[in-house]
Amino acid sequence: MNFPDRLRAALAQARQALLAERNSAGHWVGELSSSALSTATAVCALSVVDRQSPIPNRQWPELISRGLDWLARHTNADGGWGDTTKSLSNISTTTLCWAAFGAVAGADEKYRAVVEGATCWLTQRAGGTTPDQLAPAIIARYGKDRTFSVPILTMCALAGRLGKGADAWRWVMPLPFELAACPHQWFAALRLPVVSYALPALIA
Repeated sequence: MNFPDRLRAALAQARQALLAERNSAGHWVGELSSSALSTATAVCALSVVDRQSPIPNRQWPELISRGLDWLARHTNADGGWGDTTKSLSNISTTTLCWAAFGAVAGADEKYRAVVEGATCWLTQRAGGTTPDQLAPAIIARYGKDRTFSVPILTMCALAGRLGKGADAWRWVMPLPFELAACPHQWFAALRLPVVSYALPALIA
């Protein structure tokens, strides 16, 4: 069998294998690994909505509590968090988790040991957790690429970790939102390093 025939056969086999993975409804169901990063982000988002919504939702406090419990149970031994439950601690995820506890009233006290562990971890890596210490450390981690540092600092501001009121937002650099209307092919020409899964942060 020549190469084109082998390639077509491999393609047909791969297509058949993928189609066989569909469920009874005819579509695929995917599942990401357990993630401290996504859990922390969800906790913070639900907390903001719970505070701001004029219509109370009894489910939100329960989901928030369960999210914080999960984060507390899955802290790494060094006090930080990694992207998954099997990942080494890193400054981005640890900052987001630390912010999530700050976003929920009373969580710093209820989970004092967990928050103190995260504070210690961040202090060792960033020099401290005050805005003038943490924000530059996050920015330095990503350099010119703001599609990660800005969302992380935004969550810290929403959680009250960068100060109170409008003062907290002075630590969050602006994103060029207008670029969201440009074709993605332009990003390379403009030398803007934007990965596909970070685009929502640019657009939101």
